[in-house]
Amino acid sequence: MRKITKWYTFLLMIMVVALILGGCSSSNGSSNSDSATSSSNGAAAAADSIVSQSVATENSVSSSSAEAPAVAVAGEAGSGSIGEIAAEGTGTAMNQKLIYKANLTIEAVDYDKAATALRNAIHQSEGYILKFQDGQYNGEKSSTYTIKVPAAGFMAFIDRLDGIEHKKFERQISGTDVTEEYVDLQSRLTAQQVVEERLLAFMDKATKADDLVKFSEQLSTVQENIERLKGRIRYLDSNVSYSTIELRLYQPDAKAETKDKEDGIGDKMSEAINDSVDAMISVLQGLLIFIAGALPILLLLFIIGVPIYWLRGRSRARNKSMPSIPPQTLVTPPVKEETEEDDPNHPNG
Repeated sequence: MRKITKWYTFLLMIMVVALILGGCSSSNGSSNSDSATSSSNGAAAAADSIVSQSVATENSVSSSSAEAPAVAVAGEAGSGSIGEIAAEGTGTAMNQKLIYKANLTIEAVDYDKAATALRNAIHQSEGYILKFQDGQYNGEKSSTYTIKVPAAGFMAFIDRLDGIEHKKFERQISGTDVTEEYVDLQSRLTAQQVVEERLLAFMDKATKADDLVKFSEQLSTVQENIERLKGRIRYLDSNVSYSTIELRLYQPDAKAETKDKEDGIGDKMSEAINDSVDAMISVLQGLLIFIAGALPILLLLFIIGVPIYWLRGRSRARNKSMPSIPPQTLVTPPVKEETEEDDPNHPNG
């Protein structure tokens, strides 16, 4: 009897252990399914928060341009959240970025020789002409240049231009420090590239069409920001590498300069005589021009006037050859006066 009781007790213990093990496995299965659901929801929420967090990152970068800030993004964890990504700044010191610009004005002794010397100086400095315009106004030769030369040879190029034979040489040189902007742009570019990599990773792991659409929209915005930042960096690199020179080269009218130097009385007398001769020539030229213009009218008047004049002269000659007849004297008969005797109605008649 005691043996049977022992066997029943042993079987009961085995059943209890089996029930406990079965309950634990079911609880583990339910927790795994909950974890998968939570992970899917976390991925969708991460897609909505990436761009807003990247914008916040750029704002933090603008406030401190010395080093790249950390970019915080939700990352993957055991609870289903995606976790955090930290983009550590390089922190390396960069060379100073300066953009040089010069404005030059050169009054040349010989314009053609100076223009040739200028082109030679540009070629020797390994620069190039970005813009050119020339002309001649009132006897003055003039040209304007926009020149780009390597920044390393900027001052050497200015010295070469000073060696051109000139009467006047004016220059104004200025520089702009863009180091802070350059570092800020690189830090922002690094942050955007980290976000781009994370979005690409999310797209590889995404299984739903909605998630892919969200990731694609976020990725296009980030890539647009990256291209804009790269374009600005390339622009700064170009202006830092090549300095800009605005140059005006000219030569005044030589005749005008000679006239300004004539101060003696002999020169003034000669100038007065020349002016008088020029005035007489101008009057004669005007008279000849007037006669040439009026010649057709004068010819027409001559053709019409000569016959009329000839006819009038002939008529006068005919009148002079005819004898003159004195005018007849008219005799008025005397008027007889009437008297009373001649009146037939008179009573005495």
